[in-house]
Amino acid sequence: MENNNLNEKKNDNEKRKIRMKTSGFSFSSFISLIAYIGIGCIAIALLFTLIFKNDSTVASAFRTVGEVIAYLISIILAYSWVKNHKQIGWIVCYVIFVVTIVILFILTI
Repeated sequence: MENNNLNEKKNDNEKRKIRMKTSGFSFSSFISLIAYIGIGCIAIALLFTLIFKNDSTVASAFRTVGEVIAYLISIILAYSWVKNHKQIGWIVCYVIFVVTIVILFILTI
């Protein structure tokens, strides 16, 4: 009877793994896509700055979008690290860092 339960659990785990592989986007692939878009924005901003020899508004817009994406990815990945370590010191520092980034970014726009 126990052997039968183990086989059922094994089959359920295998089915879940297959569904996870074929279900499309995972969290890591979503973050990778956002990172790809972010580096594209930064590259376009640098290209426009080089072409126009000054800081045009279009280059500034692409640079800002790239920076926001970079900040968001950093914040999301840091959250998953803090969540895994679950110590109050890490959580407090994380909150202070994120609030500082958000406030200073908004003030410098």
